[in-house]
Amino acid sequence: MDNKLTPTKTTNRLHFSDLDSSRFEEICYMLLSYMFKWKKLDHIGKTGSDGGIDIRGISNGPKGDKLWAIQCKRYVKVTGNELQAMVDKILENNAFPDKILLIFSCDLSKKRHDEIEKYCSTLKLHELEIWTATTLETHLYANPKVLSIAFGINKESETKMSIAKLNRGLKMKERLAKAIIDHKFLNNPKNRATLIGDPSSKFVSEDVYIRAINDNTYGTGETTPKGLFNTSFRTFFYNTYHNGLEFWLSPGIGIDIIMDENGYWEPIWNSADYRLKNKEYKVIPVKAIGRIAYHSIINFIKDGDEFTSCPHLFCLFDGEDGMPYEEIYFKYQGNAKRGSFDWNVDKRKRTIFPSDD
Repeated sequence: MDNKLTPTKTTNRLHFSDLDSSRFEEICYMLLSYMFKWKKLDHIGKTGSDGGIDIRGISNGPKGDKLWAIQCKRYVKVTGNELQAMVDKILENNAFPDKILLIFSCDLSKKRHDEIEKYCSTLKLHELEIWTATTLETHLYANPKVLSIAFGINKESETKMSIAKLNRGLKMKERLAKAIIDHKFLNNPKNRATLIGDPSSKFVSEDVYIRAINDNTYGTGETTPKGLFNTSFRTFFYNTYHNGLEFWLSPGIGIDIIMDENGYWEPIWNSADYRLKNKEYKVIPVKAIGRIAYHSIINFIKDGDEFTSCPHLFCLFDGEDGMPYEEIYFKYQGNAKRGSFDWNVDKRKRTIFPSDD
């Protein structure tokens, strides 16, 4: 068998189910070899006649050598009877070990833990240890070399990338604050009411061009292929937020949401959507606000070019559906003259209503 482990793609919790039994054993062997000092460590399960043991080891300790019997099981779940059978098989086919280690790709309930510990105490076993999926994940993340080989996750590389993204974002935030914010207007106490009603008034320009770093359509008259998000478009500043800039999307066309009697709602992007005429829903005009993080803005032009006089932001279009936004949320439209201001539509009640599409 090829001893080289190929990386397995994973997100969130590690997907041990993506591994076959042999590979799971190999990962456990590698992890054990990194975690403890061994006089000898053998992966005997590879031979196909393990006698209930996948890995056998002799470790050095303060009280002398310790014999380990280790069983690795890529199970979705394990019963109490299966646990006892594993211990019985180990003792039946091998010298009485100083320690039994059972490693599982699933989690065990407290009841199962208590049952097997009680059973082992009746057999007068010296020491029993159980690693569940949670334990195994903890050990893997503490040993990034094994984690990288087994699952293709390089924590050191990810950390460096996170640091670079953070630094890039902080520098861009500082540069943009100097270039596109009207600080004289912002710092004048007389403008406070205006800023509350219209947060976009603090910018040096109403409109802005958003361009992808690899866009080649701007200024050519060409359009983005059908089905793809435009990589160059004009929109409007709305506000700043902790992580970037906010933009008012499609103010000329407008966006509606439909809302049922319980306050649940769905944004409607297509004006031909038949549900806009459904009497079960209330139709409410709203503002769609897109958020672009500072770290996604790679560079900018403050004063435009021969085509436009507004700022241009060159961005990573790495959001959902190939867009530059890390989030799009919605606001009810206020009326500053009447003393009401934009306020957020409740995100918790966003839903998808039935459609014939």
